[in-house]
Amino acid sequence: MHRYRLLGGALLVAAALLVPASAASAAAACTWRPTALPVPGRGGLPTATDHQGGFAGVADTADGQRPIAWKNGAYSVFSGIGDRLGYEVASENRAGTIVGTARVSFPGVSVSRAFRSRGDVLEELPKLGNNTKAAALGINDAGDITGYVWGDSSGLTTVVRWPAAQPGTVTALPGLAPDPTQPQAVDEDGSVLLLRDSGLAIWRAGTITRLGTLPGLRFPAGRAFSNGRVAGDATYNDKKVGVYWDQQGAAHVLPKSSYNLSNGNPQIDINRDGLITGRIDEAHGGNDSNGTGYGVWQQGAWVSNFGDITRDLPSRIGDDGTVAGARADSDGTYHPYTWRCS
Repeated sequence: MHRYRLLGGALLVAAALLVPASAASAAAACTWRPTALPVPGRGGLPTATDHQGGFAGVADTADGQRPIAWKNGAYSVFSGIGDRLGYEVASENRAGTIVGTARVSFPGVSVSRAFRSRGDVLEELPKLGNNTKAAALGINDAGDITGYVWGDSSGLTTVVRWPAAQPGTVTALPGLAPDPTQPQAVDEDGSVLLLRDSGLAIWRAGTITRLGTLPGLRFPAGRAFSNGRVAGDATYNDKKVGVYWDQQGAAHVLPKSSYNLSNGNPQIDINRDGLITGRIDEAHGGNDSNGTGYGVWQQGAWVSNFGDITRDLPSRIGDDGTVAGARADSDGTYHPYTWRCS
């Protein structure tokens, strides 16, 4: 699951990147070549991909922040679904449908609406029962959408699915009673990554399997989930690090990694081939105060630094080998970019 937010009108960026499905040695030898994406205003951030060179995210427009999609060097802006809402685009499938959450919170008012796109229009997804809020986490290529709903006072979330075969309906996933913690991410096969009081786990077809841990590993959190693999973060022997869980659920600390969200910057991401991007530690060129400096790992093994470690903030991995994210331009604006490895 990828969360991004706006603070004081400036985009604060989370990170992720994809390397083509190739040997680590080839990835290490490549150069990541950047291309700026067009925007209707000053800045923007891709946070989802169709895995075919297209991306979606948010951007500043004359009407405020709006969801946006990029394809073939052009952009399209989606309509909003309510006044004063901020948008988080969580996922995009190969058909180009996006899903996410529209939110606003200020004294006396708290709104959270799950949405999907139809053409260039956003539509709100229905809530379940008496729940008053909803969030969408992912959409697969079959069109099934997964997310969660909750009420104003119970503190419990229910993991739900909006099935493509039954438009306008929502159902709770079996074997998942309402829980005080939130689901984190969704895999293409519909499996859900959960953060519970007992730790990280995967729900798959009604069965819950806990992910492994390591001596000295505390406060694990999952951030991305693809092809049965998980990337996230934890504290390991009092150091904030990136963590990789393989398809067997075993935990691996990413060498040279760091993790720091205090500035709103980056998270960690993984693609279906096990390529990971995340923060590098200060001993290897990262900057924890600025939240800059990114690296690439392949199934837990170190590959290389990514791009310009002082300016490039990768935010999403595409299975086609394209990386999207943001670069701090000369005026300090985070401008959306894509990178190709060559």
